[in-house]
Amino acid sequence: MQIILLRVNERQIVKAVQDIWTGLRAWRLWSLFGFNDVKMRYRRSTLGPFWVSLSTGTQILVMGFVMTFLFHNSPERYLPFLCISMVLWNMLVAMVTEGSNAFIGAADLILQIKRPLFVYLFQGIWRNTIVGAHTIIIFFAVAFLFGLFPGPTYLLAIPGLVLFMLNGIWMSGFVAILSTRFRDIPMIVINAFTVLFWLTPVLYEANQVSGAMAHVVKFNPFYHILEVLRAPLLLAWPTALNWLVALGSALIGWVMLIALFARSRERIPYWL
Repeated sequence: MQIILLRVNERQIVKAVQDIWTGLRAWRLWSLFGFNDVKMRYRRSTLGPFWVSLSTGTQILVMGFVMTFLFHNSPERYLPFLCISMVLWNMLVAMVTEGSNAFIGAADLILQIKRPLFVYLFQGIWRNTIVGAHTIIIFFAVAFLFGLFPGPTYLLAIPGLVLFMLNGIWMSGFVAILSTRFRDIPMIVINAFTVLFWLTPVLYEANQVSGAMAHVVKFNPFYHILEVLRAPLLLAWPTALNWLVALGSALIGWVMLIALFARSRERIPYWL
């Protein structure tokens, strides 16, 4: 990281920030692209993106039954937790793994049309946000079923969502840039998330682990990124450590992304 910063000058940083900002301002373009991606993916399908909700709901139902039976968890407490955990985790994984192919998949457009590169990254982020919005309906249905009605903590879900998205975007952008240069990155990302799934409290709560595993969870930024959004929706209060780690991860991650993008922005078309 320090080497990258040493090799980046002010002009490159300004150009990189301008590209990101211009891409963000072109929201009509990437939102239309993202919506069309979802529409084309589920073309001639009766349920459309709700198939993702149905498959996720079935998975959660089976996993919830097995986990409550094996570990004697209370269904009233565990099923809403499992629902929101799986929805948020799947959304984050989809943003990053699909983000690793954002520039590669748009290679023909990048080489022919001059647009801010981050338009193609935001397109993928928006596409997965649409799918995530359909899937989170499962959580609200289960939460209402078990009496977890919206409360004051829901207000904290707003800054939690902002931090969640900021972290998801910088991770997506970082691996998108690296993938254009090193084509093994997408497979590395997929395998990394397979490991992180078990090291992050998704199927289990953080207070259920102890010893060395408790330290792994405590220093796992993915846990804190999930918790700042997950806890308010479960009518709980995120800890100060959750907020600090999620915010710190977003700040450090965006600095790394801008530095890497400034260094490689002009080379990306050649790598493609």
